[in-house]
Amino acid sequence: MRQRLLALLACAFALGASAASAMEFNLVGETLVLSGPVVSTDLVRMRDHLATRRVKLVLLHESPGGDLWNGYQLGVRIRDEQLPTAVSGKCESACGLVFLSGAERSFSDGRPIGKTMVGLHGAHTSGTQEVLSELGPRMAYVIKTMTARKYPPDLLDRTVYPRHADDMVYAFHPGRYPAGARGRGVLECLKQPDISFRCTMLDGLDALGIGVITNPEIIQLPAEVKQVLDQLAS
Repeated sequence: MRQRLLALLACAFALGASAASAMEFNLVGETLVLSGPVVSTDLVRMRDHLATRRVKLVLLHESPGGDLWNGYQLGVRIRDEQLPTAVSGKCESACGLVFLSGAERSFSDGRPIGKTMVGLHGAHTSGTQEVLSELGPRMAYVIKTMTARKYPPDLLDRTVYPRHADDMVYAFHPGRYPAGARGRGVLECLKQPDISFRCTMLDGLDALGIGVITNPEIIQLPAEVKQVLDQLAS
């Protein structure tokens, strides 16, 4: 059973990324920018960067996710160092779990507020898109623990036990929405039979209230970090 679990973890969330599309690591001053898909070589590179003792912030930038097992391990290293995390652009799937590992978690001004989001969903295989419900309990534990049990239990069940591999829960910054709005940036997007998505804003929920972020302020990144983000986007 344990061997099967490890095998499933090894293939879950994998995007089939080649070496050319591996996650990029850029240490800019005290900010470690992680951009692109999570792959198997990332843990060693994270260890090497943290060994310099220079990193004070881990910035997740435009990552579609990737390898679940390595996403977990990256998160463990970040938690062990008690480092804060921030997000710039889209951070989905395994990237979302890495983001949740931060001792403090914030949105940044690295990308427009409407294009920055954290996406969470259940584990699935890279080839067949088969939902791996047997990994749901561990994912639920990680999300529940990292969000200090603020993540609503019913939403947690739907997040880690999706009907379709592409179902996703997105958390945007609540400041994108007017004060007093019924929903302030937590969207549940479900894959439909015609391949479209139906996205519903969830009433009464926001990224801070469900524990995805711990800091409501948007971090202002140094100019040199923004320059690297622009280079990565070009």
